Amino acid sequence: MTKAVSSPHRLAVLAPISVDSQEVIAVAAASDHCVFTVSHRASAHVLPSVVEDDLVVDFSAPDVEDQIKEFAWRRGITGILTARDFLTPLVARLCTDLGLPSNDVDLAAGARSKIAMAEQFARFRVAAPQTFVVDREAEIVDLVQSGQLNLPMVVKPAENAGSVGVTVVGSLDELPAAVDRVRNQDGAYDLTLDQRIVVQEYIEGNEFSVESVTADGHTRHICVTRKATTSCGFRIEIGHSVPAHLDEPLRKGILAATDRAIQAVGIRNSVSHTEVKVRPDGQCVVVEIAARMGGGRISVLIERALGVSIPRLAITAALGNPADATPPRKGCAVVRHLLSPAEGVLVALRNLPEIDDEVPVVSISKKPGDRVRCPQSNKARIGHFVVIGTDETATCERADALLDAIEIAVAR
Repeated sequence: MTKAVSSPHRLAVLAPISVDSQEVIAVAAASDHCVFTVSHRASAHVLPSVVEDDLVVDFSAPDVEDQIKEFAWRRGITGILTARDFLTPLVARLCTDLGLPSNDVDLAAGARSKIAMAEQFARFRVAAPQTFVVDREAEIVDLVQSGQLNLPMVVKPAENAGSVGVTVVGSLDELPAAVDRVRNQDGAYDLTLDQRIVVQEYIEGNEFSVESVTADGHTRHICVTRKATTSCGFRIEIGHSVPAHLDEPLRKGILAATDRAIQAVGIRNSVSHTEVKVRPDGQCVVVEIAARMGGGRISVLIERALGVSIPRLAITAALGNPADATPPRKGCAVVRHLLSPAEGVLVALRNLPEIDDEVPVVSISKKPGDRVRCPQSNKARIGHFVVIGTDETATCERADALLDAIEIAVAR
């Protein structure tokens, strides 16, 4: 077999139907890259016309890597990326086998499996929550009753994303329902998920994320994002503000913890999203890390506030090129997500913000008559809006006032 002659800019995007993937495709095409995609067989999708070819596979099939490598060889692919957590280890294996810019294949599972992540964090001395891995509910009860783990605690699946199956448990009475949520979680792409249960100490404190890009092992941090979450048992992200206004010692502490986490999971050629909580005593604790763009429209906020394109940086890293993450401007952008208050049928959305210079984005994904989910994960989001300004505090106050005015009616 003779390898096809290729230009230096031929990009393959795995799982192209997510919003973030669509943005990567648009930016790649606008940069005159040739764009190819690899889609899961069960995904209903209409691809942009700029996509030159789409390989349809079963991501759970034993020979999926061989299928994609053959496709990449024939098409002369020079970079592969994905915006989905589930597929980042696959991308690392593909790129390594094809000799393309890659993350460390031996450590890549740590950015996907919560169990591997905890093990690698311990190995690289990353400050992280105390973590236990169990098979049964009774083992969690034993951990609490023996004093090895205090309440509240976090119960989560070993493998999932978007806060699916994650519960903050405040009493043992809440434990059976939390374990059931782990057992009954939905996966993606027909992949078989690790059924073990991850149990962690709950970290009190403010929550942030760090958006970074690493090329050839050199990391640049783009910004620190402040996160707003619900306060119930399901810690759903309801908002972000970019960039978080922090004093310099705290900012340096968050970035230092992020650097260790990036090293621990072997990120060498990709963007990354690292979630960090700051205890009341100032200790920075890494909760999770992903070898992909931050979700929740963080990339939109960064472009609005700082003029930096995260999709462009993701492409640059996948192609193994040096990344310039220097912000050309200094502003602030805030997103607030709309959550369904209950499972049922959406009846009405009232008092939505009007689009103007300060509110450039209002996006609604559900319409009256659509079914909406119980607010237990990010899948309960039904829309979002973005507010821009020059001061984080004032912009957040404006966003919160707009959010408080919105009425969401659901028939159960």
